[in-house]
Amino acid sequence: MLGRLSTRLRTSLAAGLAALLLLGVGAWWLRGHMYDAQLAAAEADAQAQARVISSGYKHGQQLADNGQLPYLVLDRDGRVLAMGGPLTTQHLAGDPPAAVPNLAPDDWQSVQRVTIGPAGAAAANRYSGRSFTAMGSWSPLLRQTDESGQPVKPMVGPFTVYVLATPFAAEASLRTIDPVLRLGVPVAALLVALTAWLATSRALRPVEAIRAELAEIGEHRLDRRVPVPRSGDELTRMARTTNATLDRLERSAVQQQRFVADASHELRSPIAALRTNLEVSLAHPERTDWPAATREALTSVERLQQLTEDLLFLARGSHPGAAGQFTAVDLSAVLRELADQYRPVLGARLALRVDAPEAVLVRGSRIRLHRLVRNLLDNAQRHAAAEVVLSARQAAHGCVLEVRDDGPGVPPEDRERIFEPFTRLDEARSRDAGGSGLGLAIAADIATRHGGTLRVAHAPRGARFVLELPSA
Repeated sequence: MLGRLSTRLRTSLAAGLAALLLLGVGAWWLRGHMYDAQLAAAEADAQAQARVISSGYKHGQQLADNGQLPYLVLDRDGRVLAMGGPLTTQHLAGDPPAAVPNLAPDDWQSVQRVTIGPAGAAAANRYSGRSFTAMGSWSPLLRQTDESGQPVKPMVGPFTVYVLATPFAAEASLRTIDPVLRLGVPVAALLVALTAWLATSRALRPVEAIRAELAEIGEHRLDRRVPVPRSGDELTRMARTTNATLDRLERSAVQQQRFVADASHELRSPIAALRTNLEVSLAHPERTDWPAATREALTSVERLQQLTEDLLFLARGSHPGAAGQFTAVDLSAVLRELADQYRPVLGARLALRVDAPEAVLVRGSRIRLHRLVRNLLDNAQRHAAAEVVLSARQAAHGCVLEVRDDGPGVPPEDRERIFEPFTRLDEARSRDAGGSGLGLAIAADIATRHGGTLRVAHAPRGARFVLELPSA
């Protein structure tokens, strides 16, 4: 149920309930503290009055009733001898307090709970559980006089004085503060909830602006960005992260559109050549050299197949040769194997030289690294004038593989762009009849997936491609 409520409402309810709980506990503590403080004051007054009354009995005199609190005087048998104070019209509703015990010390005192009031049960319940502060008096005689002033037989002590510490002042203070607390606690909790609502609304205003802007951003409006709050808090960082994500999405969308356009352009040429060849052959079958036409068609099909395989490789989202499939690969062996394959093809046109030690070990996929080097070698042999050099060595930070040629080289401003799909330099386009412009992009992708880098380094002559990979 709470999950369906808005964030503002849930926050406000939580703040209001927390405030109600805390304020309620605080009010309960304050109420009890005030009550206890008033009772403590009443008990202190009762003790003082008990000392005054008992001091008279200790000297054999019955003092006048000048106390502010009700009191009782018991004889040694526990019978009520005297009763005074504001509650003289009331009596004990239960058993009277106990008299002073025999052999009690001079400083004996006791606190007992008794019930006072008229015989009615309601009054008895009202005053039940109140505390008497008791102090003892041990005068052997109490001199008394009759109505005419003549002395009578003295009463024998000891006598026990009890003074009632009434809770009336404490209850009066509670009656004063209770209405304030009953009204103030809910109102304060409501104000806290309202404050939380306003604060949350203000805090979520940038979030709503970001949400509204994201709702407006569609597939064809990736150039828009969400507003960045100036508060410098978590919302600012979230907005900046969102804009950075939108930047990456926009770049990915642009690259995807360019990739699709370039792929369509590259596929159009072999398909058009294949269709033209077949249409001409079918239109003039009697004048067609069918073996030659078949070879031309096969060449176009092979180019389409190679281009399709390259496109599928770049379009895969998974990483072939993941860490669990990596093994130790000897780059020197890969270079020598490719050199043996390419020398018969290159013939006397190009010299292919391998400069590598016995073993240069890296960790990766042998098939993918084989394809990486093959793509670099294909690029080098298409642009070289007389020589292609393959080299590998172990370095302090890993393994380094280089492919050098003595061709026209790569201009510095194109050394980053050359690894983008379907990128072919103007000088290369006139000489590159079979390249699709995907070889170097695939090589760079394989290097990245193996935790390495592929770059074009400076060379006195020609192009120099440097591959750096972690050692096995």
